[in-house]
Amino acid sequence: MLRCGQNSIIFLINNGGYTIEVEIHDGPYNVIKNWNYTGLVDAVRNGEGKCWTTKVVCEEDLIEATKTATGAKKDCFCFIEVMAHKDYTSKELLE
Repeated sequence: MLRCGQNSIIFLINNGGYTIEVEIHDGPYNVIKNWNYTGLVDAVRNGEGKCWTTKVVCEEDLIEATKTATGAKKDCFCFIEVMAHKDYTSKELLE
């Protein structure tokens, strides 16, 4: 995407693990290393192309990041990591 100059917006929802797997059958294999995903995108970019990354932790941050990605940074590849609580899940999943 960077090499081709695509101005995509990617949202990565990061809950720090595999919540659905934990709800089905918990075990130590569900504990995963939480990478610095925004840092990974910057490393892959390696100074080439237009890229903007950010990490958000609340709704207000997400709204602001979305405005930035579609406004001031609309000519960039945008990567937004959305942090979610590891236990956040729907009631349907729990049932």
